[in-house]
Amino acid sequence: MRHVSTSSSSQGAVAAHPPGASAIVLAAEREGRAARPTAGILWMILAQALFALMNVLSRLSSEHAPWPEVAASRALVGAATALGVALVRRAPLSMARSDRRLTWARSLCGTGAMLCVFYTLGAPQIALGDAVTLGATSPIFVAILAPRMLGERSSPGLWVAILLAFAGVALIAAPRLAIAGETALVATLGAVFSAFAMMWLRRIGAGGTRASPEAVALHFSLVASAAMIALSIPVWRAPDALGVALLIATGLAGGLGQLAMTRAYALDNAARIGALGYVGVALSHVLAAAWLGEVPSARQVLGAALVTAAGLWLASQALRDARRPARRSAR
Repeated sequence: MRHVSTSSSSQGAVAAHPPGASAIVLAAEREGRAARPTAGILWMILAQALFALMNVLSRLSSEHAPWPEVAASRALVGAATALGVALVRRAPLSMARSDRRLTWARSLCGTGAMLCVFYTLGAPQIALGDAVTLGATSPIFVAILAPRMLGERSSPGLWVAILLAFAGVALIAAPRLAIAGETALVATLGAVFSAFAMMWLRRIGAGGTRASPEAVALHFSLVASAAMIALSIPVWRAPDALGVALLIATGLAGGLGQLAMTRAYALDNAARIGALGYVGVALSHVLAAAWLGEVPSARQVLGAALVTAAGLWLASQALRDARRPARRSAR
């Protein structure tokens, strides 16, 4: 039975977690298994391609159904995926009483992040690539908040990464503030919710309990499903045949992406795999340009590059910190 790891190596890895990472994606998946970095990298690239596809399909689905319906379809498929994985792996779905409050905090923050993500994905006022890039600032917020909430030290260079990231956000959002300032704010708020979700996730199991990743993932998926279904009822609109197909495809892309990402984290170091989360940002920009005709300006490309560079720097620091205990033990 696996537990949510709170070792020093996983502490460094959390800052590299890409946005949208499910609770099922934990470094604890690697316990008792040999690392296979090449396979892990390939699985993560596949996961990011599927998530980028989900982002585009979400934008297309929003033309046929209100965004809460799109989010509900994604959440329901996520719940089915988490339950299916739990049944196949025969993972325990119960958790210690001491973890329940933290699990609710993680699920509620994750639901808030999902709400913000699908609101911005369905908003035509902001380019899809910009929405995804703004959501990619969640590791930056983890790095800002972790010293206070988790008692983890931060390096002086961290603030350089933070300045780079927010300079990138300013470059992306500033030209559109007059028409999409509120939407850009919601996208950034989603990154904050995601950061809190990952930090609550880190604290689950800190007392030595053994809540399985599947149990935490299923709890989040069910809470998110209930919230998104409730939000979709007042604005429900029956989609046409194409809309139904797009909703199903959105849920499948997200669900399969979750499975691929779970597999990636099971095969290699969480910090290294987490850094590949920014592949999804680049792929979202490419697919948005190809399918939606959203060609980014030079200013937007520079902003996305700054956000990505800041995230990759944090990932490299997390990987370096994760290697230190191994080097010490080898001496």
